[in-house]
Amino acid sequence: MNKKKVLSLIGLIIVVILWGIAPVVSKYLFDNHFYSPALLVAIRGLLSCVAMLIFILITKGFKDLNKSYWICIPAGLILGAAYLFQFIGLNDTTPAKNTFLESMSCIAVPICMLIMTREKPSWASIVASIACVFGAFVLCGNGWDFTAMFTKPTVGDILSCIGGIFFGIDIAFTKVFAKNKNPWVYVFFQLVILTTMSFIYALPFEKPLYFSWMWTNILILFFLGVICTAVCWVLRAICIKNVSAVTCAVLMPMSAVVATFTSIIFRMEAFSWNVVAGGLIITAAIILSGIWDAHIEKKQKESEEKENEQNPCEQ
Repeated sequence: MNKKKVLSLIGLIIVVILWGIAPVVSKYLFDNHFYSPALLVAIRGLLSCVAMLIFILITKGFKDLNKSYWICIPAGLILGAAYLFQFIGLNDTTPAKNTFLESMSCIAVPICMLIMTREKPSWASIVASIACVFGAFVLCGNGWDFTAMFTKPTVGDILSCIGGIFFGIDIAFTKVFAKNKNPWVYVFFQLVILTTMSFIYALPFEKPLYFSWMWTNILILFFLGVICTAVCWVLRAICIKNVSAVTCAVLMPMSAVVATFTSIIFRMEAFSWNVVAGGLIITAAIILSGIWDAHIEKKQKESEEKENEQNPCEQ
């Protein structure tokens, strides 16, 4: 393995760890009434917008801007809904459940791709979707008794699921409509819409509205907004170019595992076999689906390259 691949792998591991810590830190802020959920999303978005704007100006990314970037408006609305549902839901559930239930995106992606492009879902996607739903039921249960396992989910659990579905819609939307777009500019405008939505919701509707000027909490805000959002998105986009799709498929779901262990270590939630079992089911489903999709994409790429070699005149 060359040096570039090793550094990229280390970079992705850092992203996974930070994205696993972020919900635990956010839950700490909510539980202590330092910040209210939507306002935290708004400020986190604002800080990440400033950081990404500086990066884009330095790299002269706006030179690629054209009318096709209007697509960022619906993309931003979808991403804004995802973040708001996820973080408002986090206020009424545990970090472990919140991050694992975000994996409901696994259901939304193949359905959206079918609607948008008529692309039929693979058997791996279907199995993964069913496994994710089953894993979510186990995750939200309270014991191994059949009737206790499938207990009524909290409002936070439901909102976290909805947030996960919106994340899935955003993934499919980006895959279909964001081709040939500068990724930094595309994400920047998404974050601008997300930030605007969050302030519009938080200021008039979020009651009570909490905000802390303590310097330690301001530092946490910068950590969440600049490091966990802007830096992580940029680092992920850079590193993913040098790492195989299979590696990404295996690594990304691990952020939920990090969130679970971190929240248990800091006693933000009690150890539960339901969380372990449900989390393992969801993680295994996503990994297997990701590996299968990467295998299919590799075969398609090899097939296209073979066709190009056989028909060089058509290029």
